[in-house]
Amino acid sequence: MRPAIVIFLLLLLLFAPFVLDAYTQYLVNLALSYSLVCLGLNLLLGYAGQFSFANAAFMGIGAYTYALLTSRLGVPSLVALPAAGMAATALGMVVAGPALRLSTVYLAMTSLAFAELVQWTFIHWSAVTLGTDGVRVRWPAVGSYVAQGDKNTFYVVLVVVAISYWSALRIVRSKLGRAFLAIRQGETLARCSGIDVERTKTIAYAISAFYAGIGGALFALTIRFIVPDGFGLVQLVLQFSMVLIGGLGSLLGGLVGSLLLTVMPELLRNVEAYQEMLYGVLLVLFVIFMPRGIVGLLGRLGLVPQEILVRGAVAYFDARRRKHSGL
Repeated sequence: MRPAIVIFLLLLLLFAPFVLDAYTQYLVNLALSYSLVCLGLNLLLGYAGQFSFANAAFMGIGAYTYALLTSRLGVPSLVALPAAGMAATALGMVVAGPALRLSTVYLAMTSLAFAELVQWTFIHWSAVTLGTDGVRVRWPAVGSYVAQGDKNTFYVVLVVVAISYWSALRIVRSKLGRAFLAIRQGETLARCSGIDVERTKTIAYAISAFYAGIGGALFALTIRFIVPDGFGLVQLVLQFSMVLIGGLGSLLGGLVGSLLLTVMPELLRNVEAYQEMLYGVLLVLFVIFMPRGIVGLLGRLGLVPQEILVRGAVAYFDARRRKHSGL
């Protein structure tokens, strides 16, 4: 994407709070929070080709870590945010170690069992999580400044999301990103290329959990009240829908999908009686007619650089390798 376009979009976002009403601003904050959770899922599934049902659990771990640290222990937001990501990563590694040595089916089942265990803990460890009563989350604070209100919180969310997407772009374009793509193409071929497959898959899982944890923290400070039911199967299906509709294997896919699926219920509010049916029909139509998602379609039309897509990235890196090897 051209620098001028990026600068224009950033300026547009910076001035958004001055033109949006409070509820629309809340939806934008919520969509940006979801985009970060989907970013982690897209790196794991779209780039590394690893399937996991634990993403909603990692989001919940990040949300509860941030909420409990800030609201009950008085930990500053700047400390609680990375702590949320690290907590999700640490617990994710407990699953990743043995599970990633299993086949895809067993990995999916193990991650699903882990997700159920995490939600059960949120409900029954009421001495810490307050169980089904939920946890109220304070407004984020930086020093003596409190970002009170959705318009002020927006800038906190925007900065964290921008840094996260920048770091993800660096990862995808690095040697590690090429290793992810190689594993996605085939583990046997990746091993023949000298890639430590188990170690690389573990790193992918850890990075995915970290982004989901940070996204969960942003989700918590956006909605300001979290309960265990918010991180169950419905949340998992929503995240997969966002990634698939936005574009699997594209960093922008999660952002586009999260914006669309956050706004869609509001667009269908006038037909509330048929909302769930229409929502389901739209999802099916997207999957059938745009299997590569919205960003994939834009890539085919030449509106998005091909190297930001998985298929385009593989060709992009192959071309660079041939260029530098003199082939």
